[in-house]
Amino acid sequence: MIAVVRSLDPNMLDQMYQARTQKAVVEFIWIGGQFLGIPLNKDIYISNKQSAKSSETNFLWWGSNILWSLKNYEKCETGLVLWDVIAALQVLMKSAPAFLETLMHKWVTDLFSDDQQRVSIDALCQCRKDMMSNVSSRKLHLLNIICRKVMLRDPAGENGNSTSTDLWSSLLLSSERELRERLVAFTFAAVLNRKSYFLKGTCAENMWFPVGVAQMRSWVSMNSGGVHNQLRSLSSTIKRLGSRINSVCEYSAKETCAYCSAPVHFESPDIALCGSVDPTIVPTERHKLSRCAASMRLCSVLEPTWYCVCCGGMVDKLVPETYFTMKTSPLLNAADPDVELSLYSAPAVPRCPFCGILLQRLMPEFLLSVSPV
Repeated sequence: MIAVVRSLDPNMLDQMYQARTQKAVVEFIWIGGQFLGIPLNKDIYISNKQSAKSSETNFLWWGSNILWSLKNYEKCETGLVLWDVIAALQVLMKSAPAFLETLMHKWVTDLFSDDQQRVSIDALCQCRKDMMSNVSSRKLHLLNIICRKVMLRDPAGENGNSTSTDLWSSLLLSSERELRERLVAFTFAAVLNRKSYFLKGTCAENMWFPVGVAQMRSWVSMNSGGVHNQLRSLSSTIKRLGSRINSVCEYSAKETCAYCSAPVHFESPDIALCGSVDPTIVPTERHKLSRCAASMRLCSVLEPTWYCVCCGGMVDKLVPETYFTMKTSPLLNAADPDVELSLYSAPAVPRCPFCGILLQRLMPEFLLSVSPV
């Protein structure tokens, strides 16, 4: 990585708002094509058409460095700050789309492979559920970022390919579905964990307090045919708590519109429309509201919420850090009680549950504008 400081023309700056603070900008240049002391990955296939535009060795260095960088991000202790890699991949999408497709096929097959089993691109096309359940949440976050910011960034553009778009769209949908199931399972398990501590008379003040449990149960009910059997079982266990559930979590099935006080029915985990679900009502007569990506409940309109610059999701309730470090789906194996305590006692962090990156505070546009009006 090279950083270049470039001065700005003072005549091009707004003298009232910019001239006092913006004197220069820093440009970062990715040098992935140069030798950085890492092993050359010769498994990357370079076609004759690609090597005609640039040397085969140069393509191999680019590919090796990018794969090495993405591999390092699979470690949970490494923060997901991918803007330099994303910028390089976006340039390759325009200048060498065939090479990028080959490179990303190798990366995604390596992502789901291990020492015992090698996954093929044909297996990925089927997007088997067990394949998604057996990888870490960090890998799924990486996959979502690459899909959204690179492979599906401009599916209808000049470099678009319907077959490739279908593959990456399918991977994105399967990955997000898996992460949503993990999030719901994590929340349900937190509720039951708090209940067990209350029954023992043990203090649970330091444990994460789940919200949106009613909305999550509605989502499981709406998708009962496609979710994990264990998730349906957890939902049934939550239902049997009855009135006791209010002591261990926030459980409110009834929601109202913040603008007109009309009832809001659960129809989607992402957005909501107030008023009746009667199809005869014109949609424009209903307020469109955002749901929290982490809890599925309605986001507050009075307080600033968190916002993901990758997927565009809104987050009103932060999730514990341990959710982002899962090695596999929590629905595969029962957790040890001592381990569960550490899971739900971890501090909540401002990170997107579907992308893993740091969230930003969503502020009104007029607060971000240089215009005084």
